[in-house]
Amino acid sequence: MSLVSKKILNRFFNNCEITDISNYGNGHINNTFLVSTNSSKFILQQVNKNVFNIDKLVWNYNYLIEAALEQKASGKLFPDFITDSSGQFHFIDTDGTAWRLNNFVEDSSAYSIPPDTSITEKAGRAMGKFQLFLTKLNADIFKDTIPDFHSPLRRLGEFEKALKITDKTLQKAALPEIEIAISNRNIALKMSDLLNSNNLPIRITHNDTKLDNILFDHKNNNVYVIDLDTVMKGSILFDFGDMVRSITSVAKEDEKDLKKVTFKLDHFEALSKGYFNEIKSIITPIEKDNILTGALSIIYLQGLRFLTDYLLSNIYYKTDYPTHNLIRSRTQFKLLEEILTNKEKAESIIQDAFV
Repeated sequence: MSLVSKKILNRFFNNCEITDISNYGNGHINNTFLVSTNSSKFILQQVNKNVFNIDKLVWNYNYLIEAALEQKASGKLFPDFITDSSGQFHFIDTDGTAWRLNNFVEDSSAYSIPPDTSITEKAGRAMGKFQLFLTKLNADIFKDTIPDFHSPLRRLGEFEKALKITDKTLQKAALPEIEIAISNRNIALKMSDLLNSNNLPIRITHNDTKLDNILFDHKNNNVYVIDLDTVMKGSILFDFGDMVRSITSVAKEDEKDLKKVTFKLDHFEALSKGYFNEIKSIITPIEKDNILTGALSIIYLQGLRFLTDYLLSNIYYKTDYPTHNLIRSRTQFKLLEEILTNKEKAESIIQDAFV
C-alpha cells in the first residue's frame, strides 16, 4: 500500500479497513488508484499540480457538484464524489497536490476503442446530456484550470519554439510529421479566426471528451462522464471534435500500423446522431456551420501537441518509450488526412443529424 501515503488514506478512509491499492487506468496526466476496502471499492485520484491550477480546479468541482445536487442530477451524469474527513471534495496535501475520491462503478467499462456503433452513439448521447447540464450553469463562475487550453495560436507557438530548441536528432526523426504540421497550419489559423470573431457563444464545456472519459455502467444501464478537470469555458466545436478524434478511427491513439487508422463513417454517423439529437436545439447557426472545422482543428492541434512534446523530450504526457509521442502524432495526422479525404460525406452526415 506504499503507492499512497497513510496520511492521504486517513483523510478519506478513517473508518474502514483498506485491503488493497493498485494503479488504475491509463490516463496521461493524473495518477489514479483503485482502493479496495472490507466493504466496497473506490477510485482515488491524485491531480497533477504541474498541469492544473489546483485552486481553480477545486472551485469548479465544488460548483459542479453543488449544481448537480440542486438539479437532482447527482449520480446520473458523473459518479458520486466522497468528501474527506473535513467535509471537502478535495484534500490538498503539503506539496500542494489535490486528492479526491469517488465511488467505483461495479460492472462498468471504459473504452479506448469503441467495440461497435451502439457504444459510439451512447457516448455521444452521454456527452450531449452533460452539455445540456452545463448549459444551465453560470459560465462566469467557472475558472480556467489550464489557460488557453485549446488555443490554436498557443499550440502553434509552442510547436515553433520547440523546433528552435530541440535536439537535431529528434528533429530529423520527426521530419515527415514536422512537414505535415507546417503544411496544415491553415487549419489552426482558421479556427483561431473563428474563436476571435466573438460570434461563437461563450459556453462551459468538458474540453476533454475522448472516449476514455466516458464510463459505461452495465448494471444500471447508465453512462457517466468522468475526468472533469477541464470543465471550463470552451466550444462545443472542440468537444464534438475530440470525440471524433478518439472514436471514429477505431484504432489506438498510439497505433504503429497506420493502415489501421481510418475514418469510420458509420461511427461518425452514430456519434453525430447521439450527440446532436441531445443538443441540436441549443446550437447556433455559426456552430452548426463549423462543426467539421472544429473536428479538423482539434485533431490537428492534438497531433501538434504530441509532436511538440516529443521534440521537447516528452516532458508533458506520460510515455512508455522514447518515440511514444511521435507515434501518437502520426496517428492524429493520418486521421486528419482521412477526414479531409471524406469531407463531403462527413458534412452530409452532420446535416442529416439535424433533421
